[in-house]
Amino acid sequence: MKKPLLLILFSISIHSLFAQYVFPNFSFENWTAGEVDGWNTNNAAGVTVPVTQSTDAHSGNFAVKGEVTNFNTWTAPNFGSDGCCLFEINQEYATLNFYYKFNKLNNDVIVVTAQLNTAHGWPVGFVNARITDNASTYTPIAIPITYLPGDSVPGEMGILIGIQDTVLNTATPGSYFIFDDFSLGWFTALEVEENIFAEENVKMFSSPATDFISFSVPEKNPSNTVSVVDITGKQVVKSFTSKTARTDIPATDLSDGIYFLNIRNGENLRVKKIVVLH
Repeated sequence: MKKPLLLILFSISIHSLFAQYVFPNFSFENWTAGEVDGWNTNNAAGVTVPVTQSTDAHSGNFAVKGEVTNFNTWTAPNFGSDGCCLFEINQEYATLNFYYKFNKLNNDVIVVTAQLNTAHGWPVGFVNARITDNASTYTPIAIPITYLPGDSVPGEMGILIGIQDTVLNTATPGSYFIFDDFSLGWFTALEVEENIFAEENVKMFSSPATDFISFSVPEKNPSNTVSVVDITGKQVVKSFTSKTARTDIPATDLSDGIYFLNIRNGENLRVKKIVVLH
């Protein structure tokens, strides 16, 4: 049965080749003294720390968790672009994309706002959306970006995300979100089967990969179309068909770095983030 996850947000066909990982530390792997590198939080050491590192990651080792604390229940936690500077971009993108979990209490929602400016600071676009439903497993989201009339090119983007109660305007302590893998791009927005994204049943045999990217799928008689793309969306291993449970892809010609393994079987697309390190 097909159904929308949200009224204005859409589940997505994951990781088309047009997704761009332009945000610094987009997968939240790097942290310094309890703060996520490249992003801004409303943590106040010794008072309240609503934004923390989580090992419940969609990919890699870490994600970012934001939880409402007793200290501040007004759109807390606040998480987004670094306070000293906005994220640099250089073109229009159709959607803001990420993966999330949401432990929703009472009438709490996740509020997602963003503003896109020219390199000189003039507004050219914005995001204003709410995530309203509980999500106990990682859920992919593509939020449409609305652009103002004109042909100005965006040069920077600010993001602010928090939790708010829609009735009382104060969030409930214990509500929390977990985010991972932020990107901008042209994901295909559509209603899809709930099991369209199922990376959890892909078993990796080497992490990080060295000579081979080796994985298996649980199907007894698999017939998968497999490809590998880098973080810019460029296909670095051309699509091929694998009809065996275990597949080995030579990785000796790949540079060290982060890649995405795409495994398609009919309408089911599974995506696995992998690291190559020789």
